[in-house]
Amino acid sequence: MQKARIIAIAGAFAGGLLFAYTLHAAGLSIVLRQIRQIGAGFGVVLLLSGIRMAVRSQAWALCVERLERFTFRDALVAFVIGDAIGNLTPLGPIASESTKAILSRQNLPPLDAVSSVVLENIFYSISVAVMVSVGTLAFLLAFRPTEGPLVVTVAITAIALIAILLVWWLLRSQPKVLSRFLKHDAVRAAEDNIFRFASAHRDRLWRILTLEFAFHAAAVIEIYVLLWLLMGRSGRTLLLALILETVERVITIAFKFVPLRVGVDQAGSGLAAGVIGVGAVGGVTIATIRTARNLCWAALGLMLLLKRGVSKKKAGGNPAGLPR
Repeated sequence: MQKARIIAIAGAFAGGLLFAYTLHAAGLSIVLRQIRQIGAGFGVVLLLSGIRMAVRSQAWALCVERLERFTFRDALVAFVIGDAIGNLTPLGPIASESTKAILSRQNLPPLDAVSSVVLENIFYSISVAVMVSVGTLAFLLAFRPTEGPLVVTVAITAIALIAILLVWWLLRSQPKVLSRFLKHDAVRAAEDNIFRFASAHRDRLWRILTLEFAFHAAAVIEIYVLLWLLMGRSGRTLLLALILETVERVITIAFKFVPLRVGVDQAGSGLAAGVIGVGAVGGVTIATIRTARNLCWAALGLMLLLKRGVSKKKAGGNPAGLPR
């Protein structure tokens, strides 16, 4: 716990310094002017990010064997809380997914709770790999980068394609990979549960995957709206939005340990936006707007967690449904 706290403080401090430097380099007054230019468009960003959370929550709910035991509302509340914990702590996905599994145990047996979270993340990983592949290929074909960026682009695409094939093969052939290395009854039971669900509910698999892709589509539209408000609409706006969202997804994977990815989002988006002709300042502004959006959802998640804790306390149970 002490080590995690130190990492959190160090990550937040480094991210804050990078954030300040990036804003200074881009020109704080210009960034603030662009933020004012977006104005009420921030409400559209919040709406689209809410849709993203909703579709992933529905995908998670579909990963539960008996749908009546875990409703969309249950999944959405747990997802928002888990996302807040993941964004505000250095443990990232470990914290968010563990929180979701713990909160869903109010409705589900522990094994089903863990299995549903793992299964949803498998499909989410497939969708991320496809998204990164499409975005990097779009950058490759549209901008024909020089040798250095070209090697990175091809490597990212190859890794993403290999990941897609590997995960799909695992679901189809169902080898007992984890239980071979982690000889534990709980691991074996969770693995069996996941494969049994995948075999018994093949009709749901494409629905789940479609929802995961909708998550990324809403993210691309989010950046499209911001680009439109900042630069006006052009024939390349959708392409630019796709590439910037791909960069955002890679940053999220690589720097999830930085709370809210403050600083790294601005630096990465500014660099990518400069390369593709949007302008570094535009990239920094878009990343800053999205950080503000993350803060809004994190605040809501903490409020829901607090409300859940108060309700449990009144009922004489474990506050927030989390382990003591």
